[in-house]
Amino acid sequence: MDYFAEFRPTSIHPIPTTTISVDPPGGTHTHHHGHPSHLPLPTDTFPRPDVHLLHATNVGHTALWVFFTLFTIALVGVLFLTVRAERRNRYFYGISSLVLTIAMVSYLAMSTGLGVYFVPIHNHGVQGSLHHFYRQLYWARYIDWLFTTPLLLLSLASLAGLSPASTLAVILSDVFMIVTGLFSAITPARWAAGERARWGWFGVSSFAFLVIWGILFTNGLKAANYRPRNTKGLFTLLAAGTFLVWLAYPIVFGLSEGANKITVDAEIIAYGVLDVIAKIGFTYVLLFLHTHDETGPWTLPEWWVEAPQGHGPDGRGIYGSLGSRDRD
Repeated sequence: MDYFAEFRPTSIHPIPTTTISVDPPGGTHTHHHGHPSHLPLPTDTFPRPDVHLLHATNVGHTALWVFFTLFTIALVGVLFLTVRAERRNRYFYGISSLVLTIAMVSYLAMSTGLGVYFVPIHNHGVQGSLHHFYRQLYWARYIDWLFTTPLLLLSLASLAGLSPASTLAVILSDVFMIVTGLFSAITPARWAAGERARWGWFGVSSFAFLVIWGILFTNGLKAANYRPRNTKGLFTLLAAGTFLVWLAYPIVFGLSEGANKITVDAEIIAYGVLDVIAKIGFTYVLLFLHTHDETGPWTLPEWWVEAPQGHGPDGRGIYGSLGSRDRD
């Protein structure tokens, strides 16, 4: 690990030790014929490993607050646009607001020290058995992704007009990807077996990633061909852009939680920039470029957006009541 170089043999002495003394049978002053009156005292020394925590500094903490502020501002902007939009065209606005709300709360939690865990990692440096390293893991971001990434994929699927079966397959694959990615991140990797398990879970998660985009780039493009030209072009733009941004996430994982090649501060900044592009960028491109006057899967029915007017024949309201034609 690049930043383990500072832990050189000359900088770790003296090593804390524990001394265990064992008296021989009969005590140390037992007299034997023809032997010295004092027997040697057998001792053994066991080194006690030092614990090192790799965690975020003020740079990382400041970055978390900056990203929280960005998501808060973005959410306020989407809510303003939602109020101005026609009610039946608020489908994408509602999903986008929910995505930004979850991301905002996630970064607020991480900024205040919540959703944090320390995971044992392997020390490939000098005298690794004498230095145990633990890397700070912000598991709150995985809870964020568990909810926000399916919502982003739902927006893409709805824009393309993807079938319910394919949409469900995409969302379930995404949930599987996030959960197995979390398993990879929390796997203790102090020993070689732990490292193999961590990369094994990472491979399983990466396979789910390929399944998601395999469906979207095949069934999604086929479904988008039946949409107006502008809608098909927007889907292609958002799908390609989201795929490229999401492709960077496993790279950051490999350099941070996986191989421990970059600091926790660099990890926070890298993930934060990707989150801003993948969520705020996606949201505003979708809301500004989509033609909301077009009727499609995103068009909300009247009964969903309008309050019931009047009362039914039985005085209970129009929902759940039967009209005279229905009773005949």
